[in-house]
Amino acid sequence: MRDWLKDLSSEDRKRIGEDIKTVEFGWPIGMPVCRPLGDGVYEVRTSLARNRIARALFYIDVKGRMVLLHGFMKKTQKTPGEDLELARSNKSRHQSGSNEGAAMNARKKRKKTDYSGSTFDSFLDEEGIREEVEATAIKRVLAWQLERAMHEQQKTKQVMAKQLRTSRSQLDRLLDPRNVSVTLDTMARAARAVGKRLIIRVADVKSKRV
Repeated sequence: MRDWLKDLSSEDRKRIGEDIKTVEFGWPIGMPVCRPLGDGVYEVRTSLARNRIARALFYIDVKGRMVLLHGFMKKTQKTPGEDLELARSNKSRHQSGSNEGAAMNARKKRKKTDYSGSTFDSFLDEEGIREEVEATAIKRVLAWQLERAMHEQQKTKQVMAKQLRTSRSQLDRLLDPRNVSVTLDTMARAARAVGKRLIIRVADVKSKRV
């Protein structure tokens, strides 16, 4: 996975990173960013320049970690069988190396190899884009959650803007997934307007393998 990412342009790596982190922060999440492929394997889909689409396959292990299995460029509408099989094979190897589902006595008798690679966060750190990528992903998830709450409550943008005592254009910027220049106070007020509250906490990092 890391070698595949390294062969891409810096802009491609950034956009793929934003989508992967969006799935991590917003999990469980569905289309258009993510869809299931069966057997616990999922696909992150990223639209790139020149009408290209990148696909990153992953699974969620028993520790709740997002484990990246395989990446490739879309050439057909359907996920190629060979790419899916490779992802499933990598998933099995990771599970075997992590001792998932192994009997307790088997673990005591021998130490299995952990097939985990380095973390995706460390890759983003090496690229110098982790903070930017995570900021975009966090804002995207928050914007989607607000829009979903508005839809569920049948609340129009006009009504929402009035509650926030702001303009429609300001609300559009708030709901723009890629606009990260929004204050926490604004996000908190928007959350209250739909009967929610913004919760921010500092938590231990969950390693995501790449």
